[in-house]
Amino acid sequence: MPGLCQKSAHHSHSSSTSTSSGGGSVCNARNGIWSRSRDDITFAQLHRFWSELPSSARQELLRIDKQSLFEQVRKNLYCSRCNGLLLEVFSQIVHYGKSIQQEAAYANIVGGPGQYRNHNENGSKLTVAISQDDTSDPSVHPWGGLTTTRDGVLTLLDCFLVGTSLEALQNVFDSARARERERELLYPDACGGGGRGWISQGTSTSGRGHGMKETCALHTARLSCEALVDFWSALGEETRSSLLRMKEEDFIERLMFRFDSKRFCRDCRRNVLREFKELKELKRTRREPRCTIWFCVADTAFQYEVSDSAVQADWHECFAEAGGMYQRFEWAVGTGEGKSDIFGFEDVGLCGSVQADGLALDNIVACYITLRAWKHDGRCTEISVKAHSLEGRLCVHRRLIVGDGYVTITKGESIRRFFEHAEETEEEEDEDSNDKEGNDLDAEGSRPQKHAKSPELARDFLLDAATVIFKEQILDSHIPSVRQRIPK
Repeated sequence: MPGLCQKSAHHSHSSSTSTSSGGGSVCNARNGIWSRSRDDITFAQLHRFWSELPSSARQELLRIDKQSLFEQVRKNLYCSRCNGLLLEVFSQIVHYGKSIQQEAAYANIVGGPGQYRNHNENGSKLTVAISQDDTSDPSVHPWGGLTTTRDGVLTLLDCFLVGTSLEALQNVFDSARARERERELLYPDACGGGGRGWISQGTSTSGRGHGMKETCALHTARLSCEALVDFWSALGEETRSSLLRMKEEDFIERLMFRFDSKRFCRDCRRNVLREFKELKELKRTRREPRCTIWFCVADTAFQYEVSDSAVQADWHECFAEAGGMYQRFEWAVGTGEGKSDIFGFEDVGLCGSVQADGLALDNIVACYITLRAWKHDGRCTEISVKAHSLEGRLCVHRRLIVGDGYVTITKGESIRRFFEHAEETEEEEDEDSNDKEGNDLDAEGSRPQKHAKSPELARDFLLDAATVIFKEQILDSHIPSVRQRIPK
């Protein structure tokens, strides 16, 4: 972790004048990363500073919380895909840290000297036969010596902090830099090195640190739908389910990246997040909208269902506690709120459930069901709910499930159609600045700004974004050497 290395050098510099007389020649063989510290602090000075630090101070010095880490990621202009990989790896390190905390694996010697208990990346126990000296070798640890504290703060394993010598710590940083150099050689245009920005696909960079295509070169090459379907077919059912499920906080993090790439205004962001929260509330209250492949029915004033030729409505639960307050109900269907141009107002008495068949709704963009509840004193309460046409697609309510701290997406009609939907969304994002729908251009007129001004557009964007986000998660699992592609 280069950031931790710099932090250590900074703290050591502040104490070097009081802990060392400034003596000690620089040992070329052992200076390593320390020789690049500010003001040419020598290895001897740092060694003395480190050896005099209590363990609590060392632990406090070599730690970084998730927020600070990802602020640094944003400064380095990581693209959304690389950021997603970092989020995934960070959560795996947190899981690894929790597992070794539960069993004190990094502090227990099993069977005497010669064995060291550790955990592999999926959290299962792994007893590795190594010498006591080898525990300071980062390569024998799943994450190069990284772990997390109980509160999820990134730090190093105790075996790198308890010794009086800096050599163990130097091994960690040198090993990280070696992996970074190897990664840069393998993927010279990827994010994370030297402040490199996003890479344009087929265009030159705009001079603002990123190009038209907001993905680094590591991720610009797309796999065909056929290749993705073949990969999916080879997976077990448990793996498939896990790839269509994501922690809510990680999903929101990726969604925010998409907001930035679309240059969403505050109102449009709020509209999308409102729809996301509504999905979460539906899961919590166990209310499921009766959406069909023809119409999305998102309003919750009362239950209703609309197909291409029929409308059903049920409001008896809404007036269950009204007693004898109401005299009769009327309902109608129209192309606007309060209108009855599709199905005229019908008096149904006190009936709380109705249905109308034989309606021509296949070419209707939106229809409204209006309910009039008449009281005995002649006053009327009017309620309208909207059904939005889906043109044969499954809506977000039938595809996205939010609850219990996780976001889950269904594959829809088929996994092939899932990948095609994601590909279509990505292709739309790749289009040039020709604005076909009257959207606003950015300040430089270089690309359209997408909007989610209405609830329907917000739900469409949310489903499109979720499809691409989960496709990226599947792609990440498809890359065998994914952990070599990002710095640890």
